Amino acid sequence: MISKQSGFRYAIAGALMLVVAGCTAIPQPAAPPPAPQPVAPAPTPAPLPTPSAGWEDRTVDAGAWRYDSGSRTAAFLPADGASPLLSMTCVGNGIRMTSTLAGNVSLRTSAGTDQIRFDGGSANLGSRDPRLDRIAFSRGRFALETPGGGALTLPVQSEIGRVIEDCR
Repeated sequence: MISKQSGFRYAIAGALMLVVAGCTAIPQPAAPPPAPQPVAPAPTPAPLPTPSAGWEDRTVDAGAWRYDSGSRTAAFLPADGASPLLSMTCVGNGIRMTSTLAGNVSLRTSAGTDQIRFDGGSANLGSRDPRLDRIAFSRGRFALETPGGGALTLPVQSEIGRVIEDCR
């Protein structure tokens, strides 16, 4: 009989807990929210000046990037099949960029402008150089320009990131 009484007690206790749990108060809002204030229309902004044609507006040089895993090189080959306009090769603990450019070359990316020194047609950058990341993550294109007017405007494709990652 002890087990019948304890079972009955548990049933009564459970029922009382359900009754108490069901007796929750429903919160009533203290006051209605204030009416929204009318917002004055913003003044019409002045039209932006028309930007002059810059490197972002130039057509991209015709050709395609090719990656060679044996030599760990990404090369941009022009459409006519001539020698590469730019090659990026992992050499030791850095990247050697090779092209026909010479001297102080401006590197233009969507992140800004930097300088790269090309001596004898090549420039060496450390594998962790932030300029490499700016090239790889530039929005669609990057440009290399010499003070004398020579310029390359090249598309950004996965081959660039691959040679950079291979070198890291």
